[in-house]
Amino acid sequence: MSATLYLDAAETLARSCVRRHAARTGLTLDEARDRLAAEFGWSPGTLYNLLRGRLKRLDADLRAGLTRYAVEDLQNEIAALTRELENARGLGRPQDPQLVGKAAALLNEARALHDRMVGGAQ
Repeated sequence: MSATLYLDAAETLARSCVRRHAARTGLTLDEARDRLAAEFGWSPGTLYNLLRGRLKRLDADLRAGLTRYAVEDLQNEIAALTRELENARGLGRPQDPQLVGKAAALLNEARALHDRMVGGAQ
């Protein structure tokens, strides 16, 4: 994979992580970006530049920090969605079958993204 493709893929993944973190925590995108930069082990400016397409190269440590966080985050989301789905199904007859269907769809989407990431990281 070329350096440009790595940067594009990293930008897309980082943007997704920031959005999910902001939605989950109620932070603004800027606040979530700064918190995640620390989680990735980066300076806030590095993540800012990646998200703006200004980063010139993505070294192995930067890529590893981003990938590690994203995989762990998706695994946690899959586990949480699995628990919610099992709880909803365990009620016998769910109150809102559309919500159960939506949870199942989100779970499948998270699993597919996780599988793509794990397969692509090897």
